[in-house]
Amino acid sequence: MKAAICTSLRQVLGPDWSLKAEHAAAFDIAARLKADWAGTLVVLLGLTLLSMWIVHPAISLVWCFLILQNEWVERRFAFHQRPDAPFGNRQLIHLVLQRTSGTLFWVVGALVLVAGEPSHRLLGLTLLIGIMVHVSLVYNTSRIQTLTTGIPCLAGFVGATIITLFDRQLTLDHKVITVFAIVAIFGYMMTATVQNLKIRDRLKSLVSEKTRLAAEDPLTGLQNRRSFVELVAAQKSTGRPLTLVFIDLDRFKPLNDQYGHAVGDQVLMEIGRRLNEQPKMLGAARLGGDEFAALFAAPGDANPEDLQIRALHSSLTAPIQSVSGDVSVGASLGWVRAGGESTSVSEVLHSADVAMRRAKVEHLGVAEFDPVIDQAALASSAIEIAFRHALANGRIRTALQPIVSVRSGQIVTMELLARWPNSGFPRDPAPQDFIPIAERLGLLNDMLWSTLNQALPALVGTSWSLAINVSPSQLTSRNFLRKLSGVIARHGIAPQRIELEITEEVAFRNVVENCAVLEQARGLGFRVVLDDFGAGYSSLAMLDRLPLDKIKLDRAFVGELRDRAATQKILKATMSLAHELGISCTVEGIESAETAALVSSFGCDQMQGYWVGMPELVEPRHQPLELAS
Repeated sequence: MKAAICTSLRQVLGPDWSLKAEHAAAFDIAARLKADWAGTLVVLLGLTLLSMWIVHPAISLVWCFLILQNEWVERRFAFHQRPDAPFGNRQLIHLVLQRTSGTLFWVVGALVLVAGEPSHRLLGLTLLIGIMVHVSLVYNTSRIQTLTTGIPCLAGFVGATIITLFDRQLTLDHKVITVFAIVAIFGYMMTATVQNLKIRDRLKSLVSEKTRLAAEDPLTGLQNRRSFVELVAAQKSTGRPLTLVFIDLDRFKPLNDQYGHAVGDQVLMEIGRRLNEQPKMLGAARLGGDEFAALFAAPGDANPEDLQIRALHSSLTAPIQSVSGDVSVGASLGWVRAGGESTSVSEVLHSADVAMRRAKVEHLGVAEFDPVIDQAALASSAIEIAFRHALANGRIRTALQPIVSVRSGQIVTMELLARWPNSGFPRDPAPQDFIPIAERLGLLNDMLWSTLNQALPALVGTSWSLAINVSPSQLTSRNFLRKLSGVIARHGIAPQRIELEITEEVAFRNVVENCAVLEQARGLGFRVVLDDFGAGYSSLAMLDRLPLDKIKLDRAFVGELRDRAATQKILKATMSLAHELGISCTVEGIESAETAALVSSFGCDQMQGYWVGMPELVEPRHQPLELAS
C-alpha cells in the first residue's frame, strides 16, 4: 500500500520525490510556521474586523473561527513535528488535508470580499495575492505541499474571474480590465513559484556537488581526513569487526625531488587506484601528503588480518608506470582492530599511526598495534603529562593570524590560535595534537583564558576584532559566556569585537539548545561565525536556522578553484545566498594573489590564508618595574 502510494505520487511530483524528503521539508516548514504564528494572528484579526465592517459580521466570525481552528491544528502539528518522529502515509495524508483546508479557508474569505461591492474587490484580490506569495515563499521546499496549497489558490483566481464576468454592476470595460489584471497577476505568481522551485532544485544539486568535493581528496579521488573519520565512526557504531590501516609511503620525497611533482602526483593517484581495488575495503582516504588510511571489514574466516594487510602491502609497493618509466616506493603499514565501542575513532587512528611508525622505524613493512610494545610510543600519553606543565607554566603561547577586508585591504580581524613552541619533543606538537588532549583533560577553557590574556592587549589601540574557536563542550557550559565577558572586560575590549567561531559539527549537535546559547551570545554583543562551512554537513538550510553574522568557507574549496568550474559556481552561489540572508563571507586558505583575485571577484567580504598573513606568536608584554619609594 505504502509503495503504491509513493509510486503514484512520483508520477505527479517527479521521479526523485521521496517520503523521506517530504518529511524533511515538513519539518523545515513546521519551524517556519512556528515563527509565523504571531504575524498570522495579527493579519487574521485585522481582516476579520475589516470584513465585519464591509461585509457581514456573522460571515466574518464564522470565517475567523474556521481559520483559527485550522491554525491551531497546524500549530499542534508543527509542535509535534521532529526529524526523528515517525512519518508515514497517515502523517502525509493528515498534513495534505490540513494544508489544503487551511488555504481553502483563506481563499473563501478572499472570495467573499471579491463578491461584495466593486470597491471591495481590490481588498479580496490583494488577499489572494498575499496567499499566493505565502505559498510560494513558505511551501516551495515541498512539491506536494506546493501542489496541495496552490490548488485552492488556483480555484480562488478562477472564482474571482467568474464573479467578475457575471457582476452586473461592472461595465464591459471594467470587466476586461479586471479579468486581465487577475490573469496577469496569477500568471506572474505562478511563474515566480515555478522559478523558486527550479532555483531550489539547482541549489540542492550544487550542495550535493559541494558536499562531494568537500569530502574528497582532489588529486586521488579518495576521501579526505574528515569524511574518513566520519566513515570509521559510522562503521564502528554497527558493532561489526573492522580493520583500520595507516599507510605512509617510503622514499616518496626523494622520488618527488628526483622526477618532479608530475611523477609524484602520478604515483599518488596510482596508490589511490590500487587502494580502491582492494577486496572487503569499506573506504580509503588520503590523509595528507603521502599518508593514506583504509578501512576493511575484518575477515570472517580463520585467515588472520595480517595476511590481508600483507597482500595490501605487496600491491602498494609494486612498480608504478610513469612518464619517466617504472618507479617504485616503499610503504609502511600499521593496522589495528577497530571493532567495539571501547575506543574512540581518534584512539583507533592514533593506534594505527603508532604501529605504522614502528613499522617504518624498524623496517618491518607491516606492523600490528600491540598495546604492550607500542605503549611507550603512544605520544598522547607523553604529551598529556607535558601539556599540563606547559599550560601551568605559561608555555602554551598565543599566535594571531590576520583576516583582511577585500574592499579596503586592511586587517579587520585576528584569529586566536594556540602554539606550543620549544616543547622539548623532537617535533613541537601541532594544535591538532594537543587541543584534543586539552578537551579530554578538561583544560580547554584554561588554555583559552591563558591565550586570551596574551592576545587581548594586542587589540588595544586598534579596530581589530578577535576570532575565537569554540568547542561543543565550551558552548554548552553554563559559565562560559559569563567568564568570557569578564575576561574581555578586564582588558577593556567590547563584546562586539569578539567573534565566536563554531564548526558545523557544533552547530548540528543539539541544534535547538545550541541556537539558544548562540542567541544569548549575540544578545551580549558577541558575533557568531560558522567556521569550515562546506567541509561537513554543508546544509544551506542551517544558514536560516542558526543566528549567524558570518560564515568562513573551508579551504577545501580553494585547493582546485582555478581548475574546477563547478567549485567556482558553488562558491558564487553560496556567497550570494549568504549575502541575501545578511551574512558576510570569509574565504580561508588563500595562498596566492591569483586565488585572492578570483575569490574577490566572486563577492567575498574577507580573506584569510598564508598569502594574507602567517600566524605570528604574540610576544609577552612585560610590566615595567615600579620603585617602592
